[in-house]
Amino acid sequence: MIPLLIGKKSNGEDRFLDLSNIALLKVSYCEEKQISAVFKRIQSIIYPNKQFNYIIANSRILNECQISVDKAYVFLRDDPESGSVNSRLKLLKMINKEMMRRKKIIRLHKVKDFDRYVSLNVWNKEKVTYQFLLIDDIWDIVASSPRSLALNLINIFINGPTYGIHTVFASGVSYRNLLEQLVKLNPKISLELQKRYGVPEPKTINLLGSELIFTSEELIFYRPYATMAMERLFKI
Repeated sequence: MIPLLIGKKSNGEDRFLDLSNIALLKVSYCEEKQISAVFKRIQSIIYPNKQFNYIIANSRILNECQISVDKAYVFLRDDPESGSVNSRLKLLKMINKEMMRRKKIIRLHKVKDFDRYVSLNVWNKEKVTYQFLLIDDIWDIVASSPRSLALNLINIFINGPTYGIHTVFASGVSYRNLLEQLVKLNPKISLELQKRYGVPEPKTINLLGSELIFTSEELIFYRPYATMAMERLFKI
């Protein structure tokens, strides 16, 4: 279990998400400090495991979250040349390459899925653990050229969790129909979704993953995968 504290229940108990069970988590925010708070909690959980992780963010986010570039493959939006990866496309291709490597490992050991492989890590010669791609804002990735940026990203969204690579990305709370807007920007995304989910393809992000919502009134809501119902949480 990889527990992420996201707030308190109405009875005062802490509410946790198990990131190992969350294939895709969208953090909808009104102010940047809200996404910074979530990233801080995530990095305190996942970065001590000595596995490389991936982040697309500005340097302020990295500094606030105390994320060291030696513990992550980083693309800095505000200064790409100073990151350990100087191209977002190169970074996303790297993740896709790692997915294929893990796919071969799972097939070689004839286990049914990544979770089973991790449960056997004590005996595995090649130990792998969960990795995470953190993105402080998704919009400009999909809107940018080349278009293969968006396709590589959607492939990570859809297929990454099968091989233990999960994504946590942020988006302004105003983008309620985010997936539809992304498809309008890049229609090929629709084809990628159809390959995995069939026709008609999903129209909303919550059909791909879960959503954590912060409002301007500092209320917190959580919407689990594939449901429209939202649970109201309280500040920690």
